[in-house]
Amino acid sequence: MLNPVLRREAKTSLRNWKIFYAVAGYILVVTAVAAIAIWQIMYNSYSPSFDPTEMVNVYIGLTVLQLFLVLLMTPAFTAGSISGERERQTLDLLLVTKMSPLSIVVGKFLSGLSLIVLMVVATMPIFALVMYFGGTSLPYILAVTGYMILICGAFGAIAIFFSTVFKKTVTSMVITYIWTGILCGATIVLYAIVCSVYGSYYQASLPTVLRIAMLAINPAVGLISIVCEQTGNSLMYEILNYNNYYGQTFTPVTTGIPMWVINAIALVIIIAVFLLAAAFRLRKISKKG
Repeated sequence: MLNPVLRREAKTSLRNWKIFYAVAGYILVVTAVAAIAIWQIMYNSYSPSFDPTEMVNVYIGLTVLQLFLVLLMTPAFTAGSISGERERQTLDLLLVTKMSPLSIVVGKFLSGLSLIVLMVVATMPIFALVMYFGGTSLPYILAVTGYMILICGAFGAIAIFFSTVFKKTVTSMVITYIWTGILCGATIVLYAIVCSVYGSYYQASLPTVLRIAMLAINPAVGLISIVCEQTGNSLMYEILNYNNYYGQTFTPVTTGIPMWVINAIALVIIIAVFLLAAAFRLRKISKKG
């Protein structure tokens, strides 16, 4: 049976023209960037002929753009899931139903996530155009799309949790954006600092387990791993081995399995933890009421 909250949100959202404009705008931005990049490749004055190998750069650029758009839009669609009900004074009505707090949270989570997933899936034909010129392959397009959906889920769950903590949607959205910056930016900066300090003090490389643990919670690292695995770029190798050499022998850091798989597992854990935490918060709110 379909979650009642998800069913209601789906009916009301699909009737809203704002959703149509949001999806159309998202596709338009990605399409425009892809078209401009391909046009520059085809009419490059330094290269009179079209070089299909340059489509790899277009693919990387579109992947980074989509990550940025996903991180920008996910909190906007999910941060008001519970706080919006408070502002409309309908949360009490929702809590007196037979639905459990976890069922309410999951319904809100899936309804917000479905809109972002629709946008991500809608851009797959653009990536397929890049695949036509040899810039990527279908398995990697599916891998990137699936990983993007996991990123949406992780930050959507974080946004819903803060939506149960704060009464104002703006506040929960701002805090979610701060957490987005911490997970995607601050963790990699902290990783570089810890590697440098540890190496300077102990004259040895930071243990592999600690390296993987610090990088696992950064969703951008997983995306870098997928792209590097496909294109043969050494950036992921350089990140793992940052400040590694201090002795007379060099021992490369290896994970055994692709780093993006580790990041995907971490994202699933983040989704589960924050959804359960949001349900717990919502249960406390219902008891206070």
